[in-house]
Amino acid sequence: MQWPAFKWSADDKYVARLNPGQSISVYELPRMNLLDKTSIKIDGVVDFDWAPASPKRDGVKEYEQLFCYWTPEIGSNPAKVGLMSIPQKRFVSDAKLHWQSDAAYICVKVDRHSKSKKSQATTLEIFRVKEKGVPVEVVDTIKDTVINFAWEPKGDRFAIISTTEPVGVTAVAPKTAVSFFCPEKAKKGQQVGNFKHLRTLDKKNSNAIYWSPRGRFVVIATIANTQSSDLDFFDLDFEGEKPESDKDLTANLQAMNTADHYGVTDVEWDPSGRFVASWASAWKHSMENGYHIYDFKGEALREEPLEKFKQFAWRPRPATLLTKEEQKLVRKNLREYSRVFEQEDADRGASADLAVVEARRRMLEEWHSWRESMEADVLEEREVLGLPKDPHAPLLEAYTKSLDTASDEDRVIEEIVEEVIEESEEVLA
Repeated sequence: MQWPAFKWSADDKYVARLNPGQSISVYELPRMNLLDKTSIKIDGVVDFDWAPASPKRDGVKEYEQLFCYWTPEIGSNPAKVGLMSIPQKRFVSDAKLHWQSDAAYICVKVDRHSKSKKSQATTLEIFRVKEKGVPVEVVDTIKDTVINFAWEPKGDRFAIISTTEPVGVTAVAPKTAVSFFCPEKAKKGQQVGNFKHLRTLDKKNSNAIYWSPRGRFVVIATIANTQSSDLDFFDLDFEGEKPESDKDLTANLQAMNTADHYGVTDVEWDPSGRFVASWASAWKHSMENGYHIYDFKGEALREEPLEKFKQFAWRPRPATLLTKEEQKLVRKNLREYSRVFEQEDADRGASADLAVVEARRRMLEEWHSWRESMEADVLEEREVLGLPKDPHAPLLEAYTKSLDTASDEDRVIEEIVEEVIEESEEVLA
């Protein structure tokens, strides 16, 4: 239990206590009534504190007291710092903390409400943890509400999903935009260049981001939506021609494929980054339960509908048995290994072709053998019936005799003779 158990607001009109991991209870003084007769539910809350003075925010005329709170990272949900107004119980601002997998960066996503409370803007502040003095870079101020953020594992690029529509439980999923950010090429004296906007894809229904554990490839998905169930596969290191506008950036974005899995509720990459599984869990709905498996390019490899299917899990990938020196040697000789593997693939293909040819030759020999046996049976039957061995022989013999007995009158002989009648010679002067 934390001490002090109760914390006072700046004007002593409220006192509050923490219910660790669950909620914050705010009481009105002097009667000690629980505000609105309910505690403020905040899952995972660890601590909170009142503002030390009564705030006077620009554009806010009503009375208020403010307190801030924070929650740690829970599962896939990032750590969060929030600011709440009392007695309205309104979230004034929200900051979520997103760590990069190698702890090279931490992004603080700050959501701020407008004066009218009808719109919300988001600011991304990135702390470069491994650089001297931990410099902070404000990447962009986004006028829309950012509903999802995800770093590239072992990389320095990230993707966000934003929307201009209200966020919450609605009959129709909001239209969203997917944006990609990456650093510029490092200049002299820089470890990593400044973060820049790469591309935005509008008019989507996407609400989830799934990076490959090896980086580079990402799936932008529409989860738990009965009207849309797209899985968009992207490559951020496309080896084709790079647009002129992206020449100074460390990414080349290319859409590879779009798959559709109706009712999809979950998506997960396998640990190697080569395959992606999506499934519709019976724990969330009962429509078309089952799973799909795709390769990293988005090509469907398997579709398995299963009644009451609930969960899918990849087998964990074991740690490598090679030392760092052996891994370096493998990378150094990767082209040589590739040639060997390509030759083995070619040999397998040739052996497969040879097997097909042999099978066809065997079938042809079997047919010839069958035909010879049939001809022998027919010949035997003709001998028993007293018929000639060759049924065509009498016909050929009769035809030949008819040609021999034909008279000379029936024949026309034509002879052409050339003869010189007169020959003369002239001399021209």
